[in-house]
Amino acid sequence: MKMFTIIFFSINVLQNAICLDYDGWLNIKVEHTLNCKYEEYCARGSISLKSIRTGIPVIDQINFNDGHINELKEIAKVDGIYALRTLVSTAESKDVEIISFVRAKRFLESGLSDIIRAWVLPNGEVIALSLQVANTSQPKNIEYKSSEYKLNSTFYIRHVDPAPLPDTASYIQKLEREKEAREKGELKDNRSFLAKYWMYIVPIAIFVMISGAANPEPAAQAAR
Repeated sequence: MKMFTIIFFSINVLQNAICLDYDGWLNIKVEHTLNCKYEEYCARGSISLKSIRTGIPVIDQINFNDGHINELKEIAKVDGIYALRTLVSTAESKDVEIISFVRAKRFLESGLSDIIRAWVLPNGEVIALSLQVANTSQPKNIEYKSSEYKLNSTFYIRHVDPAPLPDTASYIQKLEREKEAREKGELKDNRSFLAKYWMYIVPIAIFVMISGAANPEPAAQAAR
């Protein structure tokens, strides 16, 4: 089973790597809002790759302590959110800030297991980062059995294909060729008679209909 998981992960990385035009290092500094004292965000860890194309992520994170768990449970009582701030750096760009969040209750029920995905353009630019709670068949209740609680995070890179751009230059050239052909009389108009002159026919037809409604023919007298 372990070997199958490794093979599956390798295939997944390879499929995404094929679509990338750029390769280089990627570093994601991960911060959160738990047990930060007077700061809004404080360090949770980092995710780094030596190669976006083929690299395997190295995830280095802190362990939660009782303070983290207690604060997380208080947030969960009011159905609040657990937020992450990620600072993404590549060889081409520095510290792109992205905020993501999940429900604190669901994060607790997952046993502190989450999934982080980075959405990367073919040039290596990270345009989005999402945080998702790992699916669990049954909620996991965290008990106070130790002073540290391990985070279980999984990281994926997702390739984003850019939308095709309209071929504006070719379209303009086509319009210019048609204009020149019309001016030279080379472009024949193959439209039907109605298609050519409907703007003249329709007003006449409406006028005839209105005139007929305004001046109805007198009804024939009944035979004696």
